[in-house]
Amino acid sequence: MPGFSIESSPIGRIVVAPEVPAGHRLFYTTRDYEGAIGEKLQAFVGMPIAHCKQVHGRTLCAPTDAPAECDALWSDVPAALAIKTADCLPVSFIAEERIANIHCGWRGAVQQIVDATLDVVGVTRAAWLGPSIRVCCFEVGEEVAEQFDEAFVYRTRAKPHVDIAGLVAARLRERGVARVHDSALCTRCDGSIFHSYRRDGKGGGRNLAILMKV
Repeated sequence: MPGFSIESSPIGRIVVAPEVPAGHRLFYTTRDYEGAIGEKLQAFVGMPIAHCKQVHGRTLCAPTDAPAECDALWSDVPAALAIKTADCLPVSFIAEERIANIHCGWRGAVQQIVDATLDVVGVTRAAWLGPSIRVCCFEVGEEVAEQFDEAFVYRTRAKPHVDIAGLVAARLRERGVARVHDSALCTRCDGSIFHSYRRDGKGGGRNLAILMKV
């Protein structure tokens, strides 16, 4: 996880993103925390936390609209934006005036939620890709694989595997994002310190990606 670091906190271990500009903060919770957006997390963050009802789409909303049904939050004023994941990819942007936090599963990737968010946020020089299920573990059926460019589909095993993070990183660079910080952390792999829906099932917890503009 190049540049990303694990730190202790009142909510257990967190993964802290690298090269985050002054006046901002970005971190990811782990299996040490169940994923509730409540008083304990609020006390640690130190400001109101905006979140949304995620529906695997491509809709964006601002904190004043939350918790509306959407899969990306953006703000141009001080805010803490929380995205829940259990294998999906959290993608975070910090632009000159705006920030955005995205929940990007395979459906969101197909629907180009990253592009939709960039259209709202504007020129973005850096992005961060958090812990998610990676190509090593993301086995899918042909009905899913056929929706992706074959450059991001790996067929060396019995069933195809899709590289969502690779696809998103490539698309970000095509859109002019010069620095893409990829944690390269897989939520599903053995020994992972993160919640994983594929490993733990419906009863598992949720990881949080918290992006702050202070």
